[in-house]
Amino acid sequence: MTKRWDRVTVVGCGLVGASFALALRRAGACTSVAGWDKDPAVLDEALRLGAIDEADESFKEGGVSQSELIYLATPVGQIVEFLRAGAPHVRPGAVVTDAGSTKVEVCRAASSQTEKHWRFVGGHPVAGSHLRGPAHARADLFEDAPYVLTPPEDGSDPSALGALAEMLNSLGARVRVMTAAEHDRALARLSHAPQLVSCALAATAMEDTGEVELEALAGPGYRDMTRLASSPWGIWQDILATNSREVADALDALILKLSAARDGLRGHSRRPFEDAEGARRPEGLAAARSLFGRVRPN
Repeated sequence: MTKRWDRVTVVGCGLVGASFALALRRAGACTSVAGWDKDPAVLDEALRLGAIDEADESFKEGGVSQSELIYLATPVGQIVEFLRAGAPHVRPGAVVTDAGSTKVEVCRAASSQTEKHWRFVGGHPVAGSHLRGPAHARADLFEDAPYVLTPPEDGSDPSALGALAEMLNSLGARVRVMTAAEHDRALARLSHAPQLVSCALAATAMEDTGEVELEALAGPGYRDMTRLASSPWGIWQDILATNSREVADALDALILKLSAARDGLRGHSRRPFEDAEGARRPEGLAAARSLFGRVRPN
Protein backbone atom coordinates (compact mmCIF):
# COMPACT_ATOMS: atom_id res chain seq x y z
CA MET A 1 0.00 0.00 0.00
CA THR A 2 1.02 3.65 -0.32
CA LYS A 3 2.73 4.88 2.83
CA ARG A 4 0.06 6.56 4.91
CA TRP A 5 2.22 7.52 7.88
CA ASP A 6 5.79 8.73 8.00
CA ARG A 7 6.22 7.66 11.63
CA VAL A 8 4.30 5.29 13.89
CA THR A 9 4.92 4.74 17.60
CA VAL A 10 4.08 1.41 19.21
CA VAL A 11 3.53 1.77 22.96
CA GLY A 12 4.09 -1.68 24.44
CA CYS A 13 6.66 -3.71 22.53
CA GLY A 14 5.57 -7.21 23.51
CA LEU A 15 4.19 -9.88 21.23
CA VAL A 16 1.32 -7.88 19.70
CA GLY A 17 3.08 -4.52 19.57
CA ALA A 18 6.26 -5.91 18.03
CA SER A 19 4.24 -8.03 15.58
CA PHE A 20 2.31 -4.91 14.52
CA ALA A 21 5.59 -3.09 13.92
CA LEU A 22 6.96 -5.96 11.82
CA ALA A 23 3.70 -6.20 9.87
CA LEU A 24 3.74 -2.46 9.13
CA ARG A 25 7.29 -2.69 7.85
CA ARG A 26 6.55 -5.68 5.64
CA ALA A 27 3.46 -4.01 4.15
CA GLY A 28 5.28 -0.73 3.52
CA ALA A 29 2.60 1.16 5.46
CA CYS A 30 4.98 3.67 7.06
CA THR A 31 8.48 5.08 6.78
CA SER A 32 9.68 4.31 10.30
CA VAL A 33 8.41 2.67 13.49
CA ALA A 34 9.35 3.96 16.91
CA GLY A 35 8.58 2.19 20.15
CA TRP A 36 8.16 2.67 23.85
CA ASP A 37 7.80 0.26 26.74
CA LYS A 38 7.83 0.82 30.48
CA ASP A 39 10.19 -2.17 30.74
CA PRO A 40 13.61 -1.08 29.42
CA ALA A 41 14.60 -4.70 28.77
CA VAL A 42 11.61 -5.23 26.46
CA LEU A 43 12.34 -1.98 24.63
CA ASP A 44 16.01 -2.94 24.18
CA GLU A 45 15.03 -6.39 22.90
CA ALA A 46 12.60 -4.91 20.37
CA LEU A 47 15.39 -2.63 19.13
CA ARG A 48 17.93 -5.46 18.99
CA LEU A 49 15.56 -7.70 17.03
CA GLY A 50 14.77 -4.94 14.56
CA ALA A 51 11.06 -4.79 15.37
CA ILE A 52 11.34 -1.02 15.88
CA ASP A 53 13.76 1.53 14.47
CA GLU A 54 14.16 3.75 17.52
CA ALA A 55 12.85 4.49 20.98
CA ASP A 56 10.28 7.28 21.21
CA GLU A 57 11.99 9.22 23.98
CA SER A 58 9.15 11.74 24.24
CA PHE A 59 7.32 9.32 26.54
CA LYS A 60 10.25 9.37 28.96
CA GLU A 61 11.05 13.07 28.75
CA GLY A 62 7.48 14.35 28.95
CA GLY A 63 7.52 15.71 25.41
CA VAL A 64 5.15 15.33 22.47
CA SER A 65 5.62 12.40 20.12
CA GLN A 66 5.97 13.39 16.48
CA SER A 67 4.34 10.17 15.28
CA GLU A 68 1.15 10.41 13.26
CA LEU A 69 -0.16 7.09 14.59
CA ILE A 70 0.09 5.88 18.20
CA TYR A 71 -0.60 2.15 18.68
CA LEU A 72 -1.30 1.16 22.29
CA ALA A 73 -0.40 -2.51 22.78
CA THR A 74 -0.14 -2.65 26.57
CA PRO A 75 -2.47 -4.43 29.02
CA VAL A 76 -5.96 -2.90 29.13
CA GLY A 77 -5.40 -1.09 32.43
CA GLN A 78 -2.37 0.70 31.04
CA ILE A 79 -4.28 1.60 27.86
CA VAL A 80 -7.00 3.24 29.96
CA GLU A 81 -4.35 5.04 32.02
CA PHE A 82 -2.64 6.35 28.88
CA LEU A 83 -5.90 7.62 27.38
CA ARG A 84 -6.76 9.43 30.61
CA ALA A 85 -3.35 10.89 31.37
CA GLY A 86 -1.12 10.48 28.31
CA ALA A 87 -2.91 12.88 25.97
CA PRO A 88 -0.17 15.56 26.26
CA HIS A 89 2.26 13.12 24.58
CA VAL A 90 0.17 12.99 21.38
CA ARG A 91 0.61 15.57 18.63
CA PRO A 92 -2.50 17.41 17.37
CA GLY A 93 -4.21 15.60 14.50
CA ALA A 94 -2.57 12.24 15.23
CA VAL A 95 -4.58 9.01 15.25
CA VAL A 96 -4.54 6.88 18.41
CA THR A 97 -5.70 3.27 18.41
CA ASP A 98 -5.27 0.34 20.74
CA ALA A 99 -5.08 -3.45 20.77
CA GLY A 100 -6.96 -4.06 24.02
CA SER A 101 -9.14 -7.13 24.47
CA THR A 102 -12.02 -5.11 25.95
CA LYS A 103 -13.44 -1.96 24.45
CA VAL A 104 -16.16 -0.31 26.55
CA GLU A 105 -13.83 0.99 29.27
CA VAL A 106 -11.14 1.90 26.73
CA CYS A 107 -13.51 3.89 24.54
CA ARG A 108 -14.99 5.56 27.62
CA ALA A 109 -11.52 6.70 28.70
CA ALA A 110 -10.83 8.16 25.26
CA SER A 111 -14.19 9.95 25.18
CA SER A 112 -13.47 11.52 28.57
CA GLN A 113 -10.68 13.56 26.96
CA THR A 114 -12.96 16.32 25.71
CA GLU A 115 -10.05 18.72 25.15
CA LYS A 116 -7.95 16.32 23.09
CA HIS A 117 -6.80 17.35 19.62
CA TRP A 118 -6.10 13.81 18.43
CA ARG A 119 -8.45 11.20 16.98
CA PHE A 120 -9.19 7.83 18.58
CA VAL A 121 -10.52 4.57 17.14
CA GLY A 122 -10.64 1.52 19.39
CA GLY A 123 -9.24 -1.72 18.06
CA HIS A 124 -8.71 -5.37 18.93
CA PRO A 125 -6.75 -7.90 16.90
CA VAL A 126 -8.29 -11.29 17.65
CA ALA A 127 -4.89 -12.91 17.28
CA GLY A 128 -2.03 -13.73 19.57
CA SER A 129 -0.47 -16.50 21.58
CA HIS A 130 0.03 -17.67 25.13
CA LEU A 131 3.70 -16.78 24.48
CA ARG A 132 4.85 -13.26 25.20
CA GLY A 133 7.60 -10.79 24.40
CA PRO A 134 9.13 -9.40 21.18
CA ALA A 135 11.14 -12.59 20.64
CA HIS A 136 7.89 -14.33 19.61
CA ALA A 137 6.67 -11.51 17.36
CA ARG A 138 5.64 -12.40 13.80
CA ALA A 139 4.94 -10.17 10.82
CA ASP A 140 2.10 -12.51 9.80
CA LEU A 141 0.34 -12.52 13.19
CA PHE A 142 -2.68 -10.60 11.84
CA GLU A 143 -3.01 -12.45 8.54
CA ASP A 144 -6.53 -13.82 8.06
CA ALA A 145 -7.36 -12.95 11.68
CA PRO A 146 -10.40 -10.91 12.73
CA TYR A 147 -9.57 -7.33 13.69
CA VAL A 148 -12.34 -5.33 15.35
CA LEU A 149 -12.49 -1.54 15.09
CA THR A 150 -14.81 0.39 17.43
CA PRO A 151 -15.28 3.99 16.24
CA PRO A 152 -16.51 6.77 18.54
CA GLU A 153 -20.22 6.54 19.31
CA ASP A 154 -20.86 9.98 17.84
CA GLY A 155 -19.49 8.77 14.49
CA SER A 156 -17.10 11.70 14.26
CA ASP A 157 -14.11 11.78 11.93
CA PRO A 158 -14.70 8.75 9.69
CA SER A 159 -11.36 9.44 7.98
CA ALA A 160 -9.43 7.95 10.92
CA LEU A 161 -11.55 4.79 10.80
CA GLY A 162 -11.06 4.53 7.04
CA ALA A 163 -7.31 5.00 7.30
CA LEU A 164 -6.97 2.28 9.94
CA ALA A 165 -9.23 -0.14 8.05
CA GLU A 166 -7.20 0.33 4.86
CA MET A 167 -3.93 -0.23 6.72
CA LEU A 168 -5.20 -3.34 8.51
CA ASN A 169 -6.50 -4.80 5.26
CA SER A 170 -2.99 -4.38 3.86
CA LEU A 171 -1.70 -6.47 6.79
CA GLY A 172 -4.06 -9.29 5.80
CA ALA A 173 -6.49 -8.80 8.69
CA ARG A 174 -10.26 -9.28 8.35
CA VAL A 175 -11.61 -5.95 9.58
CA ARG A 176 -14.97 -5.87 11.37
CA VAL A 177 -16.54 -2.60 12.60
CA MET A 178 -18.84 -2.86 15.62
CA THR A 179 -19.75 -0.98 18.78
CA ALA A 180 -17.69 -1.38 21.93
CA ALA A 181 -20.62 -3.03 23.72
CA GLU A 182 -21.17 -5.52 20.89
CA HIS A 183 -17.47 -6.38 20.96
CA ASP A 184 -17.33 -6.97 24.70
CA ARG A 185 -20.42 -9.18 24.69
CA ALA A 186 -19.08 -11.31 21.84
CA LEU A 187 -15.55 -11.64 23.21
CA ALA A 188 -16.84 -12.57 26.66
CA ARG A 189 -18.27 -15.70 25.05
CA LEU A 190 -15.52 -16.37 22.51
CA SER A 191 -12.40 -15.55 24.53
CA HIS A 192 -12.82 -14.37 28.11
CA ALA A 193 -15.07 -17.14 29.45
CA PRO A 194 -13.02 -19.81 27.59
CA GLN A 195 -9.93 -18.52 29.41
CA LEU A 196 -11.58 -19.15 32.77
CA VAL A 197 -12.87 -22.54 31.63
CA SER A 198 -9.35 -23.54 30.58
CA CYS A 199 -7.94 -22.47 33.96
CA ALA A 200 -10.72 -24.25 35.84
CA LEU A 201 -10.22 -27.46 33.88
CA ALA A 202 -6.46 -27.47 34.51
CA ALA A 203 -6.95 -26.76 38.23
CA THR A 204 -9.61 -29.47 38.57
CA ALA A 205 -7.49 -32.10 36.84
CA MET A 206 -4.40 -31.30 38.94
CA GLU A 207 -6.34 -31.57 42.18
CA ASP A 208 -6.96 -35.26 41.54
CA THR A 209 -3.86 -36.35 39.64
CA GLY A 210 -0.98 -33.94 40.16
CA GLU A 211 1.03 -32.12 37.53
CA VAL A 212 3.59 -34.90 36.96
CA GLU A 213 0.92 -37.51 36.21
CA LEU A 214 -0.90 -35.09 33.92
CA GLU A 215 2.19 -34.55 31.80
CA ALA A 216 2.62 -38.31 31.41
CA LEU A 217 -1.00 -39.09 30.55
CA ALA A 218 -2.33 -35.99 28.80
CA GLY A 219 -3.22 -36.28 25.15
CA PRO A 220 -3.68 -33.54 22.55
CA GLY A 221 -7.32 -32.95 23.54
CA TYR A 222 -6.43 -32.04 27.12
CA ARG A 223 -3.44 -29.96 25.99
CA ASP A 224 -5.63 -28.02 23.54
CA MET A 225 -8.26 -27.39 26.21
CA THR A 226 -5.76 -26.14 28.80
CA ARG A 227 -3.32 -24.24 26.57
CA LEU A 228 -4.94 -20.93 27.54
CA ALA A 229 -4.31 -21.61 31.22
CA SER A 230 -0.61 -20.82 30.69
CA SER A 231 -1.36 -17.28 29.45
CA PRO A 232 0.03 -14.45 31.63
CA TRP A 233 -2.51 -13.90 34.38
CA GLY A 234 -1.65 -10.20 34.77
CA ILE A 235 -3.11 -9.51 31.34
CA TRP A 236 -6.29 -11.43 32.15
CA GLN A 237 -6.85 -9.58 35.41
CA ASP A 238 -7.32 -6.36 33.43
CA ILE A 239 -9.53 -8.01 30.81
CA LEU A 240 -11.85 -9.59 33.36
CA ALA A 241 -12.00 -6.44 35.48
CA THR A 242 -13.12 -4.34 32.50
CA ASN A 243 -15.67 -6.85 31.16
CA SER A 244 -16.87 -8.49 34.35
CA ARG A 245 -20.62 -8.34 33.76
CA GLU A 246 -20.53 -9.84 30.28
CA VAL A 247 -18.14 -12.59 31.39
CA ALA A 248 -20.36 -13.41 34.37
CA ASP A 249 -23.39 -13.66 32.06
CA ALA A 250 -21.47 -15.96 29.73
CA LEU A 251 -20.46 -18.19 32.64
CA ASP A 252 -24.07 -18.30 33.86
CA ALA A 253 -25.20 -19.64 30.48
CA LEU A 254 -22.37 -22.20 30.41
CA ILE A 255 -22.96 -23.34 33.99
CA LEU A 256 -26.65 -23.91 33.21
CA LYS A 257 -25.79 -26.20 30.31
CA LEU A 258 -23.10 -28.09 32.23
CA SER A 259 -25.47 -28.49 35.19
CA ALA A 260 -28.05 -30.05 32.87
CA ALA A 261 -25.41 -32.48 31.58
CA ARG A 262 -24.33 -33.33 35.14
CA ASP A 263 -27.92 -33.95 36.21
CA GLY A 264 -28.40 -36.18 33.19
CA LEU A 265 -25.31 -38.22 34.04
CA ARG A 266 -26.44 -38.73 37.62
CA GLY A 267 -30.12 -39.25 37.07
CA HIS A 268 -30.54 -41.49 34.01
CA SER A 269 -30.35 -45.26 33.94
CA ARG A 270 -29.78 -45.19 30.18
CA ARG A 271 -26.86 -43.44 28.56
CA PRO A 272 -27.62 -39.74 29.15
CA PHE A 273 -26.44 -38.52 25.75
CA GLU A 274 -28.89 -40.63 23.78
CA ASP A 275 -32.49 -39.80 22.92
CA ALA A 276 -35.21 -41.57 24.88
CA GLU A 277 -35.67 -44.04 22.02
CA GLY A 278 -31.99 -44.90 22.11
CA ALA A 279 -31.19 -43.11 18.85
CA ARG A 280 -27.77 -41.58 18.82
CA ARG A 281 -27.38 -37.87 18.37
CA PRO A 282 -25.48 -36.21 15.49
CA GLU A 283 -21.73 -35.81 15.71
CA GLY A 284 -19.53 -32.79 16.47
CA LEU A 285 -21.05 -29.32 16.75
CA ALA A 286 -24.41 -30.62 15.60
CA ALA A 287 -24.40 -32.94 18.60
CA ALA A 288 -23.55 -30.07 20.94
CA ARG A 289 -26.45 -28.01 19.60
CA SER A 290 -28.78 -30.98 19.89
CA LEU A 291 -27.69 -31.81 23.42
CA PHE A 292 -27.41 -28.32 24.92
CA GLY A 293 -29.46 -26.09 22.66
CA ARG A 294 -32.66 -26.65 24.62
CA VAL A 295 -31.06 -25.58 27.89
CA ARG A 296 -31.34 -21.80 28.06
CA PRO A 297 -31.36 -19.23 30.85
CA ASN A 298 -34.76 -17.95 31.98
